[in-house]
Amino acid sequence: MTAPKLLYTIEQPHGLGELYFAWQKGEGRSLLATTGTDATVAIHDRSGQLMERMKLQGLCAGMEWDNDGDYLAAITPNTNSVLLWECHSNKRLNVETGLREAPSCLAWGYGEPMLAIGTQKGNLALYNHHTTKRIPIIGKHTKKITSAAWNKDNILVLASEDKSLSINNADGDTLRVISLRDTPNDLQCSEMKADERVPGENTISLVVGKRTLYLYNLLNPDNPIELAFQQRYGAIVAYKWYGDGYILIGFSAGFVIAISTHIKEVGEELFQVRNHKETLTDVAVFNGQAASCGDSHLKLISVWNNGEVSGSVLPPGGAERCAWSSDGRLLATAGRAYLNVYVTTLPALHAAYGTRAVTLTSLSEATLYQCIPVGDEEAKSEPSVLATYALPLEPQLLALGASHIICARDAHAWLYPLGGGVPVQRQHPAAVDALRAAGEYCAALSAGRALLHAIEPMEPENAERDSITFPEPHMQDAVITDIQLTSDFFIFVTDQGHIEYFGLEEWRNSVRYKHTCGIRNVYCDIGGTRACIVDERRRVLVYCPASGDMCAVPNITGPIKGVIWDICLSERNVFAVHTPGAVHTCYLSAHGTAGPHAALVHTTAVPPDTAPLLLFSGDVYCYGPQGAVLKIPLDSHNTSGLADPDPEKRLANQRKHIEKLLLLRRFNEAWLFCDAVDEEGLWRKLGEAAIAELNAEFAIRVYTRLSDVAMVWALEDALHIEDLSILCGVLSASLNLGSAAARWLEGAPSGALPALELHCARGDWGSAHTLALQACPEAAPLVALHRARHTELLADYHEALSFYEQSIMPDDSTAKVKDHNEKCEAGIARMSIRCGDVIRGVTTAMKYAHDIELLKDCAQLLEDEKQYSHAAALYDHAGNTEKAASLYIKLKSWLKVEALLPKINSPSIHIQYAKAKEAEGRYHDALKSYLKAGDYEAAIRLNLEKLDDVDEAVNLVQETKSVQGAKMVANYFQNSDDPSSAIKFLVMSLCYDEAFQLARKNGKLHLYGEILIQTSQARPEDFRSLALHFEGEKNHLLAGKYFFHAGEYSKAMSHLLKTGVEEDEAISVAIDAAAASDDERLTRRLIEYLLGETDGTPREPKHLFRLYMAKRQFAEAAKTAVIIAGAECRSGNYRAARDVLRAMCVSLRARGLAVPRDMRHAAATLHAYILVRTHVRRGRHELAAQLLCRTAKDVSFFPTHQHQVSILTSTVIECLRAGLKHQAHHWARVLMQPEYRAQIDPKYVKKVESAVRHLPRAAAPAEPTAPCPQCAAPVPAAALSCARCEATLPMCIATGLHIVKEDLTACPECDFPAIYSEFTELLQEEGKCPMCGENVDHRRLVKIDDVSAYMDLNITD
Repeated sequence: MTAPKLLYTIEQPHGLGELYFAWQKGEGRSLLATTGTDATVAIHDRSGQLMERMKLQGLCAGMEWDNDGDYLAAITPNTNSVLLWECHSNKRLNVETGLREAPSCLAWGYGEPMLAIGTQKGNLALYNHHTTKRIPIIGKHTKKITSAAWNKDNILVLASEDKSLSINNADGDTLRVISLRDTPNDLQCSEMKADERVPGENTISLVVGKRTLYLYNLLNPDNPIELAFQQRYGAIVAYKWYGDGYILIGFSAGFVIAISTHIKEVGEELFQVRNHKETLTDVAVFNGQAASCGDSHLKLISVWNNGEVSGSVLPPGGAERCAWSSDGRLLATAGRAYLNVYVTTLPALHAAYGTRAVTLTSLSEATLYQCIPVGDEEAKSEPSVLATYALPLEPQLLALGASHIICARDAHAWLYPLGGGVPVQRQHPAAVDALRAAGEYCAALSAGRALLHAIEPMEPENAERDSITFPEPHMQDAVITDIQLTSDFFIFVTDQGHIEYFGLEEWRNSVRYKHTCGIRNVYCDIGGTRACIVDERRRVLVYCPASGDMCAVPNITGPIKGVIWDICLSERNVFAVHTPGAVHTCYLSAHGTAGPHAALVHTTAVPPDTAPLLLFSGDVYCYGPQGAVLKIPLDSHNTSGLADPDPEKRLANQRKHIEKLLLLRRFNEAWLFCDAVDEEGLWRKLGEAAIAELNAEFAIRVYTRLSDVAMVWALEDALHIEDLSILCGVLSASLNLGSAAARWLEGAPSGALPALELHCARGDWGSAHTLALQACPEAAPLVALHRARHTELLADYHEALSFYEQSIMPDDSTAKVKDHNEKCEAGIARMSIRCGDVIRGVTTAMKYAHDIELLKDCAQLLEDEKQYSHAAALYDHAGNTEKAASLYIKLKSWLKVEALLPKINSPSIHIQYAKAKEAEGRYHDALKSYLKAGDYEAAIRLNLEKLDDVDEAVNLVQETKSVQGAKMVANYFQNSDDPSSAIKFLVMSLCYDEAFQLARKNGKLHLYGEILIQTSQARPEDFRSLALHFEGEKNHLLAGKYFFHAGEYSKAMSHLLKTGVEEDEAISVAIDAAAASDDERLTRRLIEYLLGETDGTPREPKHLFRLYMAKRQFAEAAKTAVIIAGAECRSGNYRAARDVLRAMCVSLRARGLAVPRDMRHAAATLHAYILVRTHVRRGRHELAAQLLCRTAKDVSFFPTHQHQVSILTSTVIECLRAGLKHQAHHWARVLMQPEYRAQIDPKYVKKVESAVRHLPRAAAPAEPTAPCPQCAAPVPAAALSCARCEATLPMCIATGLHIVKEDLTACPECDFPAIYSEFTELLQEEGKCPMCGENVDHRRLVKIDDVSAYMDLNITD
């Protein structure tokens, strides 16, 4: 928020008391009329100086300027006359109203100076100042007329204390009278906002009773609008129309609100603010800014920003009334005996030179700023004020030179020395339109002509350099549109497209350029070496006078407000284009592979009321509000975000910054950021940008960093090139810009050979041939050969033949020339055939018969031309017997074909030959060729139709699985009345519907179903047809089976559970259906059936086990497996029980699931018991005794006493055989217990009793141990658990002992662990794995180092 600048204060212009004022109306008018308690009217100029004071006959009751600002009318309550003052002639005039009573209000009309005067008694007088005609009208109203207003259509509206409103025409005739509910005042005319705009002021507004706002639309007189407001707002003090039908209203309680008059928005407040705490006395509006008075303060409001306060001030004497001047630049406020005038808007006058800028900071004050610090001021970063200059009047133009500030108004100019002193005034022949200064000279543009003159008088010997006028005589018809002045040049442009550089040192024209159209503006850099112009087509172009180049600036849209060049030496090619609200940073590349060109770098948004003055190293210094100079960093140079803590954002910002640095050609800085980001793509962009700018040394650094040796070598070669065009061409070629490189090289005086090499490298053989004929004839034949080949590819064969003939070298003494000529002759051969000269082509090709590729090419061309005889001969010579045979077949040259067949493997040739032989009736020969070609369908057809060899046809179908062949065989069997075979082959041929009909017709549906199940391509609907058929026959097994294969699992289950016979097969299919359906209801239904819950008959547990396995419910399957194993044990089938448990363990391990403890224990116990027989048979009684001792400890695992007695008896016998007397004695005592004694086999009773009676006297020997595979602690060899680490130890499947880490292997079939040495010995003797029973070669065993894989097979509870 900024306060407006005070321009002047007038203290007590009319003594103490109330003070009133009125600004002069009309464009360019700024007189101020004031009145007060001294009964006078004073006229002040724009600077506050008193121009005139007029005495009234009483206190002023009202004063009003006409709409053109030519006349001021004032009235008093003491006389019936009106005081009229003419501002041009300073003439006073008393105008009689023709009425007796005193006037109460007045209003000027539009167009002619028509004055309407209302009186205290309701009468009206009209006065035309041009004709001096007065029209008194009696009885217009019955009481005092309080307010009057004209609209632009000269409709006069009057408001009266008689609570009525009258609408009158220009002659005073009453058109309409509207009655009001209270006294009206503050009458105004404007235009109400509507959807469809109607020209003219169609709305009358007034305040009724100080509380409501009355809106009367002349176009809709029957529907007036009266708006009431909240009581807390207070009384309406003042209101003003603004914008497109909006009204700003001030209330006595300090509130300011804005409303719209659109019929859809009437009654809605756009915004409401309370700017004053106690009272509000007045409001004023101009464009988008408003002012309010109250509490002795003056506040500025932005009406387009929801009433935000943009400035506030406490004027001397307070503020009770306020109003803007007609141009909106001055705001006057009146308080008690004080008049204050503030500058709210200054004309945007500014100029810049070097590092300084001058701006207009008041109406007649200029301030000089040091924008860019120099010398001791380098520590300063913001613009600083150097001096302030008081100007003689309000200027229209400003200019700044090296030593002077120049201001101008109309045709007058004042030159102020910067160091102080008396300004020099200069008169120009016409009003000045543009003003420039530099060095010792000043230039002024007026009326399309420019005057260049010295600021200080010149010495007599240089009198001719004092001044000169442009344009020169040779362009007298041209109008100068813009000028620029530097210390070396005076530059001007014309509406005819001239750009003229006038040298100040030589005092003559230096450069002259004619553009294609007229030029509007020119903006040059500080030295004048580059100029940016804006032509009549609104294009922005850059002109380089040294080279005469003109290039366009792309991607600039919108009106161009100005262009500034960077004054930093290292950034001299950077310039900024100013458009409304934006500054576009651009870079001029004067030399590069793309030639002179300008590019847009970035666009920076700037406030709309700013104007760029200077540009220095990425900082733009702009003219700001109230003449301030602002420093704004350009986004093209901005480094914000490069150190963002977020790595992704930081990296993205660095990438964008690198792109901008490359456009600005700031390669050293770009190197640092590329090094930080370190992406190959960015490094390559940096290298390419350096090459494009002809900076080969820097590009070498980049490509060295990239280890691109080829590019480094190419750039190092380019370093020695001095010719600019050749250098640009070579570097363009390195960037793959072939067309640009060719243009550069061809334009160079010595660039013919490099251009030829470039054309050849690019494959532009036409240009290369033309250039070779002109500049290098010795290379022309080789280039002609390449051109011929290229033309051949383009199918221009006659031209290609001509170029091949031109490329032949006459002297073929060297091998290189001979090779070249052979290539040319080969081309001639091909092109001769293509052009129709077949004999020449064949003869030339056979001349070089050693060239196989040439023969093949010519043969292919002859074949395309249907010259089969010549083509076949060339194919035969080239060794392509298949193609030759194919062509001989077309020619029906069978003898030649038969001679070539043994050399041919191509199926197509054999098929062609077979068809030909079949047509001749030689079926056996045709059959051999069909089989050799792999055309089995044709062979099957031949066997069936011609040779009547059905068995061979059937064998072929079964071997090849040919669908079409199967269909042919099926048709044959149908015709032969063999439905079973026909059904089989119909299914093979995918003719399911036909097979079904045939099977049903012949009662072979069961066979059809079995065949269908074995077919992988069967469809669900085929199975469903079968199922429905068997369902109708009440065959529940087959119906359920085929419903299962059709995917209808619920129906399948219903039928399968109804099967009375073949129940095992039905249950097996039902299990598959339950597993495939993934429907828990079907599973529960099957389980209930298997458990006998549906019919009271439980089924065997193996079915439930299979169901759980199929459903992958391994925990339930494991429990069932234990139950099955127990049943098998009760039946004495220990091996079967072991196999069930083994299979379950394998399934669980395969799925990475833990084996339950009871299952693992049962499997180990059963396998150890089974191993006893193997060890006894092998004579390893000690090992058998150890296993039996471990089994005996868990003898309760075995379900019957008979089995337990048998195991205990075997334990005693084997311990006696192994010499383990202590163990034999122990188990004999157990066996002699009453529950076992009676069941001992009689033949073993004496041995058992002897073992009991004879207790060994010696101590029991130590039990053999082996290291624990996990902790290496000694563990009894037969024990399956470690007392130290409490680990469960895996059992060796060969011995029944626990495994040993250092001697570990596993069965390659079942993957159960074993002791390597023991397992090897067992396999050598038995040949089978004792666990899975599979045949295993002992040589397949490998030692396993990692025991953890088997230790991880821990059990669960």
